[in-house]
Amino acid sequence: MELKVIDEQTYKTFALKNEYLSIYQLPEWGKLKEQNGWHPHLVGLYDEHTLKAVTLLLEKPTAIKKSLFYAPRGFLLDYHDEKLLRIMIAEIVKYVKNHKGFMLKIDPNVIYALRTSNGEEKAVVGSATLDLLKKCGFKHLGFTQNFETLQPRFLCRFELKDTYEETLQTFTKNTRKNIEKYNNMGISIREAKENEIDLFCDLLKATADAKNFVIRPTKYYKTMYELMHDYLKFYLVYLDPHEYLKHLEKEQDEINGELKTLNEQMAKVNVGEKLRKKESILKTRQIKCQERLKEAQQMTEPIYIGALMSIFLGDEGITFMSGTVAKYKDFGPKYVFYNEHIKECIKQKKKYCNFYGISGDMNPQSPYYSIYEIKKGFNPEIVELLGEFDYIVSPFYYDLYKVALKFYKLFK
Repeated sequence: MELKVIDEQTYKTFALKNEYLSIYQLPEWGKLKEQNGWHPHLVGLYDEHTLKAVTLLLEKPTAIKKSLFYAPRGFLLDYHDEKLLRIMIAEIVKYVKNHKGFMLKIDPNVIYALRTSNGEEKAVVGSATLDLLKKCGFKHLGFTQNFETLQPRFLCRFELKDTYEETLQTFTKNTRKNIEKYNNMGISIREAKENEIDLFCDLLKATADAKNFVIRPTKYYKTMYELMHDYLKFYLVYLDPHEYLKHLEKEQDEINGELKTLNEQMAKVNVGEKLRKKESILKTRQIKCQERLKEAQQMTEPIYIGALMSIFLGDEGITFMSGTVAKYKDFGPKYVFYNEHIKECIKQKKKYCNFYGISGDMNPQSPYYSIYEIKKGFNPEIVELLGEFDYIVSPFYYDLYKVALKFYKLFK
């Protein structure tokens, strides 16, 4: 077999049919990463005239005058074909050596274990591939639990039914209730236009600032849209002035009605602590509703409170990244855009809805528990991937790079 540099069309014809495909393995992803100093290589392994495997390699020159190579989400081939995998690894390592690479990093899109929505292990399905990669010279970087890796190791997905109504019935009662509640609060969602990516990024930044993490510059997302608009949808969640006002007026009528009934009841009986507490709760709700009514009456334009980028590729739709404005978290924007994402997945006849990365630590005390908490209500299956591997081409330069990287992270 022979490894060759291949053109984009040849690569995509093969890649789009492979079960392990992700957005990170598209040629367009390689072009996107050029903004960050990576150089993409598209290569394919041929058995005479038959293409048997492909991969995107990202090359990053380093300060030590050697290049780091990274195959995001691993190679696209049949991982059950041991002979093919061994040959592909050997040929890729030779390619990396010939291009002055000191290491090759992969994080295969291969499932190691399947877990219940509570995190309980159901089945280990990827141990053979894990062992084979080790035998072929890769160093496994461990079963990380949080977000230490370049891409998430734990994913949160569920299988879709034929219709939205059938899919809805697979969620917990509380999740179904919240979907209905927040979709009836005057909150709307629509797909963003290309000229609204600045607004989308502002909403991402609101979350980044609140949770102290860094997002890419707006230019990055604009380039991403230009390159991959066939696979992407940008959604904007907003308060619709007219619908929001109608919701609040209805809520006010309901609260006033409950208070009237309660007051009539209290006039006929000895008023105890239970009734006084109920009255206090209703009056607090009444005051809050009146305050919101005053705000809503002044609204003339939509107020944007959340944003979502979805990716639809292969047999699944992925909620790739999102942002919400903390001030409006009580309006449940996540339920609104998750619900819209599910509907689009069903429309496109995808097999899975993937809510993407979570922590493997599902303890309520975990600092990442909030990421998982809402998703849990959709009764997902937790997918645990193999994780990251390094193939050390040059031990000297690899160790030197690790030291330099440590100091860089401390400085950053």
